[in-house]
Amino acid sequence: MLLLGGLWAAAAAAETGSNLCYNGGFNSTNGPLDGWNVNYEWMGNGNFMKNHEACTVLPSYKGKSNVLWVNPGKQARVESKPIPIEKGVRYKCTMDICCPDSIFYFCGYKWEPGIAPHPDPKLSELRRILRSEHYLGGSGGSGWKTVSFIMPMEEISELEWSHYKDIRFATVYMCRYRGGWYVTNVRVEKIPGTYKVVKKTEAKTAPTTPATGVRPKTPPPAAAPKPVKKPSIIEEDNE
Repeated sequence: MLLLGGLWAAAAAAETGSNLCYNGGFNSTNGPLDGWNVNYEWMGNGNFMKNHEACTVLPSYKGKSNVLWVNPGKQARVESKPIPIEKGVRYKCTMDICCPDSIFYFCGYKWEPGIAPHPDPKLSELRRILRSEHYLGGSGGSGWKTVSFIMPMEEISELEWSHYKDIRFATVYMCRYRGGWYVTNVRVEKIPGTYKVVKKTEAKTAPTTPATGVRPKTPPPAAAPKPVKKPSIIEEDNE
């Protein structure tokens, strides 16, 4: 097991508690959707040309104030303003949701080739390279539920690290296929502790030799794989 960045722990523990998600309460004086990415016309993707028309903020909904309501005809996506990511630091997002099912996660980005780094990037200047652990599901019933997800986990593989080490920004990403969802109180904060990069090696199994005079048993035929039920929401956003 390889532990990278032993000196990062202090940085990871520092500044925990502050909300790194800009306008996570959808109550900015510059407008309720200020900082949130809802217009994806720049992508030229037919699935999201009218994405912004499906997004609005309600003054209140079922006891919560300033609620993002996304109600797509087919599918929709919403992302927070890009959040700078520090090496060795773990991040946690919490939010209140009210929906039958949806998918929420951190989306990790690096700079597009040819873009000079600067502190306030647009999504069109970034290239997506990683998705974090995700929350997949709904709130249960018709009420509110507080959910959370983390980036990265306490242990990540060398393959994951090969991508994660290049991340410069991350967004809080929301996606759903048909039907509406309600979100408010989006919060991103650093959490104490750092993460480990685990070097995995294949376990070697010694060959087994049957006892003298004993005929080896023929293994039973493998069972046919069970059909996998397709989820009711989109996990890939058809970019």
